[in-house]
Amino acid sequence: MESGINKKALVIANPTAGKKSVQANMFAIVQELCSHNYEPTVLITAAGGDATRFACEKAKDYDIVITCGGDGTLNETITGLLNGNTKVPIGYIPCGTTNDVANSLKLPKTIKRAIKNAVEGEACCHDVGKFGEKTYFSYIASFGAFTKVSYTTPQATKNMLGHFAYVLEGAKELGNIRSYHVKFTFDDRVIEDDFIFASISNTISFAGVFSFPKNDVRLNDGLFELLLIKNPKNPIEISNILLNLSKGDYTSDKNMMLFHTSSVKIETEEPIIWTIDGECSGETFDVDIECIPDTIQIILPKD
Repeated sequence: MESGINKKALVIANPTAGKKSVQANMFAIVQELCSHNYEPTVLITAAGGDATRFACEKAKDYDIVITCGGDGTLNETITGLLNGNTKVPIGYIPCGTTNDVANSLKLPKTIKRAIKNAVEGEACCHDVGKFGEKTYFSYIASFGAFTKVSYTTPQATKNMLGHFAYVLEGAKELGNIRSYHVKFTFDDRVIEDDFIFASISNTISFAGVFSFPKNDVRLNDGLFELLLIKNPKNPIEISNILLNLSKGDYTSDKNMMLFHTSSVKIETEEPIIWTIDGECSGETFDVDIECIPDTIQIILPKD
């Protein structure tokens, strides 16, 4: 490690993420940055949108951005960098409840190891999804069954119970599953039917329920995984869907379809509430979603 080389690090921290572990580990984060000749500036989020504003307005003056929080905080940081047209490597310190992005990227699970990776790892390109005109996502856009769980579970419950909080909230939705009539157009293919769930993702797993074979997913290949689940007609079909989901089998069930595509046009008969990277994105009718290849750089372990 060379001495006398001063680099600047912008630390964007969500103090309420996960079990509030950011607060207990902030000194260790700052200490690790200083030991690698970074001069850190720490900005604490207090409301939704703060991380986006910080990254958009400040990141251009720094050599690295350290994001401490959950996947929602990472999404805001990425959105801010894109809005500010700033290409700065991101060191992600996963402190959320499910940490889907960190799991897909095989990032260290402890804060001390994650910050060490952020300063010693290797910056690698990562695809980003564009949802409509101004919204971006780092790993998933989805609607339908179970997607509300991530943003309706009370923060206090998530802090207390961790991932089990999502399981509890998900169980409440089982009796309220409804379908939406949707038309999907992609790669010279048109699929129109009633669906209870759809996701456009760039991740190996999400929500603690869905996981894809690791060999089928590459995070910088310019392609999404488009998963569609049709409306089951009876309890037996529901059971089959749940069983195949638990096994990660998306090809044996007639109600489930999995495709790989770089873009998709979605048309609906009614407004649908979308979840973007675990956060509610509001209602929308028709929307175009596209993959933007190699848009950002996330620091990964060298091995």
